[in-house]
Amino acid sequence: MICGYEWGFSEKDQRMVESGEEIFFDKDAVTVFPNKSPAHGKRAFSWKYDNRVIKWFSLWGHPLSREALGGDFEKCLVQTNWCNTEGHKIDEDYYHKLTNSEQLENFIFHIKELEPSLILFMGSEMINILQDKNVMKLFSEVMGNPESPPTKSQKPFSGRQFKIGFQSFTKCEVISLPHPSSSRGLSDDYISLFADEIGGLITGLKLRKGIAA
Repeated sequence: MICGYEWGFSEKDQRMVESGEEIFFDKDAVTVFPNKSPAHGKRAFSWKYDNRVIKWFSLWGHPLSREALGGDFEKCLVQTNWCNTEGHKIDEDYYHKLTNSEQLENFIFHIKELEPSLILFMGSEMINILQDKNVMKLFSEVMGNPESPPTKSQKPFSGRQFKIGFQSFTKCEVISLPHPSSSRGLSDDYISLFADEIGGLITGLKLRKGIAA
């Protein structure tokens, strides 16, 4: 499960809406995370967030196909967000927004429905908010108890360093990453330094699902 803060609404798309330009959208189209073009047209291939996450999977040794609906691996990936809101960025306090009853209910609903064995948080605040007593209680009722507190790791790098988080639960693994499209100074080369750790967890997911690693 690829989980962001909220649904994106790029500045480019905002300008298109404001100008009255018709935006193609087929709500009945079948899509996968790497290829949303059946629903959104070619503009789906220009989205910075998606493109960067897809590149990261390649850096971790698990490239994603953008042809048609891909294979079993592409089909097992689900993209969602902690919040049900839409915007270009979150202006308010992250803790206040993500622990709001409606947004927390949205997050837990997806956890219950999907029961993911691997969660990739695309934004560093979510793993922190997951430790909140009330949030953890609701999450653990589905995913089991945490096997340890979250660990956060940095690696030597010539550019800006970011903390990558990991936490194990009875039924799932959690990875915390910087936000792909709004983290200033974030280098793909830095993200690639975690290929062993993250790639290993993805390999484990594939093995559990019977997908060729």
